Amino acid sequence: MGRTPRERSNADIYHVFARGVGRQCIFEDEEDHERFLEMLVQKADACDAKILAWCLMGNHFHLLVKAKLDDLSSLMKRLEVAYAQHFNDRYDRVGCLFQGRFSSEPIADESQLLAAVRYVHANPQKAGIARFDTYRWSSYSEYVDKRSIIDPALVLDITGSVKGFIELHRVQDVEREFMDESSYDGKPKRRHPPDSEVREELTSKLGKSWRTKLPALPKQQRDAVLKEMKAQGASIRQLERITGIGRGIVLKA
Repeated sequence: MGRTPRERSNADIYHVFARGVGRQCIFEDEEDHERFLEMLVQKADACDAKILAWCLMGNHFHLLVKAKLDDLSSLMKRLEVAYAQHFNDRYDRVGCLFQGRFSSEPIADESQLLAAVRYVHANPQKAGIARFDTYRWSSYSEYVDKRSIIDPALVLDITGSVKGFIELHRVQDVEREFMDESSYDGKPKRRHPPDSEVREELTSKLGKSWRTKLPALPKQQRDAVLKEMKAQGASIRQLERITGIGRGIVLKA
C-alpha cells in the first residue's frame, strides 16, 4: 500500500513534526542542538524554504516552514539524513534515528498560523521544562531579540510588531493554556533526576557505548539496570526517551 499523499497548503506554510525512533532522545547536549540548527539553516537555504518558527525538545522537534510541498519534502529528507549521520557517528550508533516519515500539517490562514506559532513555542512550558519565553532552544527569543534562523516578516506583519508578537503569547487564555498554575511557579519541576544525571549513571555502569550495549544485554541484565535506574528516581518515560527501549519493557523491569 502506498503512502497517503500529504495535504497541500494553499499558503505554502506547514507545521512539521518529527520524533526519535522509539521516542528516544535525539538531542543529547548543546552541541547536538547547535549542529541541528546549523544544518537546518543550510538545508533550508538549499531548498528555497523559510523557517517561521522552531522548537527543539529532547526527543522531537517542531518547525513552521514556508515552502512548496516538494521543497519541504526535500528539506526534511536532507535534514533528517544529515542529522542522523551526525548523531550516529558521534554516539557510535547504527540504524534509523527518526520514527517513520515526518508529520506535516498545512496552515490555511493567518489565524491558524498564529495558533501554530503559539503552539510551537509553548512546548517547553507545557512539558514543565521552562517558561516559553526563557527556553533557549526555540525561536521565541529570535522574534524579540536577535534573529539568525527565522524569517520573521510574515508573523510580525500579522501581529503588527514585536510587542504584538509578545502579547500573542501572553494573553490570559494563552497563559492558562501554557501552564497549570496550581503546580507551575515559573521554574522547571524536577521530580526526577535530570537527563544528564541519568546518562552519566548509565555511562558509569556500562561505559560510553551504553546506548548500544544496554538494549543488547541479556534480558535479566538489561532489566536489572533499568530497575536500578528507576529505583534511583528515573521515570519510565524518561528512561524510554533516553535509552530508546520501549515503554512496556521499561515498565516491566
